[in-house]
Amino acid sequence: MSSSVPQHAELLNTPLWPNFFITGTVKGGTTSLYRHLQKHPEVFLPAYKEPHYFAQITPKPERKHLIEHLNDTKAYLHLYENAAGFTAIGDASTSNLWYPQAPERIHAVTPDARIIMLLRDPISRAHSHYLMDFREGLVDQPFSVELLQDDFAQPQKGWGVSHMYVDLGLYHDQVQRYLQTFGHSQVLVLQFEDLVNAPEKTLERVAAHLRIDPQPFREIDVDEVHNGFKAPRGNWSRRCASSPLARWIGYHFMPRKLQWWLYQNLILKSAKKPQIDPAARAYLEAIYSPDIDKLENLLGEKMPSLRSSW
Repeated sequence: MSSSVPQHAELLNTPLWPNFFITGTVKGGTTSLYRHLQKHPEVFLPAYKEPHYFAQITPKPERKHLIEHLNDTKAYLHLYENAAGFTAIGDASTSNLWYPQAPERIHAVTPDARIIMLLRDPISRAHSHYLMDFREGLVDQPFSVELLQDDFAQPQKGWGVSHMYVDLGLYHDQVQRYLQTFGHSQVLVLQFEDLVNAPEKTLERVAAHLRIDPQPFREIDVDEVHNGFKAPRGNWSRRCASSPLARWIGYHFMPRKLQWWLYQNLILKSAKKPQIDPAARAYLEAIYSPDIDKLENLLGEKMPSLRSSW
């Protein structure tokens, strides 16, 4: 895959490229942060949360209906036509963290971009990711079985290609690429747990990083959970969630807020989150432990002991 973004010279002069990026991780609280930021008067975020433009994803034909994405420059910039006058203009595509070419592509058009990463205990992240795929009808077997059949050792990986339950939680290389490309001052690394347990303090850090007024965050309900765990109402709801026809109708004829409401209230139901199988936990701990060591060394004083919260 080429490291360059599809470009048109006249479009590169526009001031309406995003100037900040919520790069992930998947199931790491990015939806909650995105929703909070949408309520800030100085922030512009399009209704299209994850265009995946800088990752240039290429889903398998049979999975294209599952993942909306924009690979065309003009279509992507159309999302930001009304962003003039906003201090912070954002993109919240979680694929940007994993794809190796994404940092360079972002830097090519917005070298001063501010980067925000939300990292989560990789074992909890993998399990949450699996539960999401299960309720959407993409997997059927127990978590421990799916892990053993996961794409950790498969040569072809990516959005709409494989699940990457294991790979997405190997954070060191993903974080390092952004630090090397943008420098430590432009990259803010947060923990999912901080957004959940101390949302006010975490959003103050976000405001400082984006150079926006923190006051509006004090006036919104920051305890509201977005994209939290829910269970499918039955096999019919899982089939509906994965149906190409249902996805096509939703994408083409429904506002995004309506799509989200229908999914959360008709397809899903409140339920207690299942526990992680001890065997699956032990399997993942053995994989992630060396990577967490490297990540702690990489982040140094910014995040000296990830294990204490994970």
